[in-house]
Amino acid sequence: MSIPGKIKEFIESCPFLEEFEQATFSVVNVDLLEEETAAYSIESTPAEPILKRYANGDSERQYVFSLCSRVLYGPSENLATSEFYEKFSDWLEECTRTGTLPKLSGQLQSRSIRATTDGYLYDNQSTSCQYRIQCQFIYYKRR
Repeated sequence: MSIPGKIKEFIESCPFLEEFEQATFSVVNVDLLEEETAAYSIESTPAEPILKRYANGDSERQYVFSLCSRVLYGPSENLATSEFYEKFSDWLEECTRTGTLPKLSGQLQSRSIRATTDGYLYDNQSTSCQYRIQCQFIYYKRR
């Protein structure tokens, strides 16, 4: 499975993702944020993939992505969304501390995952909006 697929699987395990939404939770998509509310997507962000290359050909790499959500737009909904993204950022930090990271296999080994921005309003329409939070996943790749 690809790195985005592993991240998707990992984020779907977030213990409070379903609690957050005002509607029924379905799945986290990859590079596809649906128009109806209660939609989630992991969207790749352009970034240098190799952070460090070792003499033996091994490398430390990153996958930079945004978790995006389409949710209802309004004063109480916006507050709930902000609280969710704060909890999500804390959850990523806790996962790194405890070593509960995306499951990789073969020549790949997970190192850390973290939010690099706060959750922010990206786009809004009259009754729904898109929020996103940018994240960084670091992993080691053996040659």
